Amino acid sequence: MEETDLRSAWNSFCDRLKDGADVVLDPGRPGDDIDRAEGIRALLRRLASDISRDLEGGDPEHPELSWFHPFKNGQDNPDGLYQIATVDLSRTYRLSGNIGTVRYLGLSVMTTDFSEGKIEQFLTVNGDDLQTDENGAFELLFGAGPCPDDMSSAVWHALPPRRCRLMVRQFFYDWEVEEPADLHLECLEPGPAPSRLGPIHLTSRLGPTADRVVDMTAFWADFGSQHLARGEVNSFDHVQSAQGAASSMGGSLDQGYGQAWYRIAEGEALLLEVEIPECTYWAVQLGDVWYQSLDWWNRQSSLNGHQAVVGTDGVFRAVIAHRDPGIANWLDTTGATQGVITFRWNQATFQPVPTAELVSFDDLTVRLDDRWSKVTPIERAEVLRLRRRAALRRFRR
Repeated sequence: MEETDLRSAWNSFCDRLKDGADVVLDPGRPGDDIDRAEGIRALLRRLASDISRDLEGGDPEHPELSWFHPFKNGQDNPDGLYQIATVDLSRTYRLSGNIGTVRYLGLSVMTTDFSEGKIEQFLTVNGDDLQTDENGAFELLFGAGPCPDDMSSAVWHALPPRRCRLMVRQFFYDWEVEEPADLHLECLEPGPAPSRLGPIHLTSRLGPTADRVVDMTAFWADFGSQHLARGEVNSFDHVQSAQGAASSMGGSLDQGYGQAWYRIAEGEALLLEVEIPECTYWAVQLGDVWYQSLDWWNRQSSLNGHQAVVGTDGVFRAVIAHRDPGIANWLDTTGATQGVITFRWNQATFQPVPTAELVSFDDLTVRLDDRWSKVTPIERAEVLRLRRRAALRRFRR
């Protein structure tokens, strides 16, 4: 390939990325100048994660279970450690390791590119489904066709011969204590070891990478703002009780979701109440207009079933506000006046519908009775200190 071809491919890549500005700076989108600056950062985050995943570790014959921090995409879960690898299911793969002590471990073999249509999930298993020894070690085999003669059919999963991804979700409850699963993925029919990156291989990746950066940023922004367009603001009355209903969007089949748009001005607060079902895991979080989680390692913009205070009546009560109301279950907007609220209910006995009420912040002192657990500024500071330490530990930072 001539130098001019490489230059042309690079210029096309850069020109396509410029289209991202049309997405995030569109005056018709909700948000203010800070939201638009965060939109530019969303493009850069997407670019960085896609390069790491596809250009550096996207070889299905030599797969890598990569993770990226911060993974900000599709209302990412603050309790999560996401890992992803490219697989070619015409080959055979072995996933092995130890499940650790993480609250929830989910494994999905699935497509992830919305440009190809709805997401397809070919295999979904969780930690409880895996056959482990007394120490938590396991082995999982998958690929196209019948189980090979030299392998155990008990751990074999026959899948269609598609090129797709293995997605690993690890959701932590007690951030300070739980240990992540230790996983290793290998292709049992690998080709030759990767060599240096050639121009044809490089140019074949540049175009699709730029397209995904722009298109997926637009997709998730559009998906989130549909709540606003449908009038699903500061209310969950529209929520349908359907576990796994978001699977065509790449959501976990084990999980039900309850989502709404919030809009809270300075001087206002949104009160949330919801009955907590029996479930493996539940959590609530705030996200921005780009369908990204807010800062959750420095700020309490999310709470899970271990962190939250639940009343003796089984009801979770929280306050979403820009300032600390002195309530244990405060969800910090980090200054974002609008965005997305997401509840996750994992393997729940039922899917509850939260209630929400917009009130004056100054009225909280008379509105909130003893059912709303209080904290002091000193207690809050300690919670945030431990939160940050545990969050960074998860990513070895």
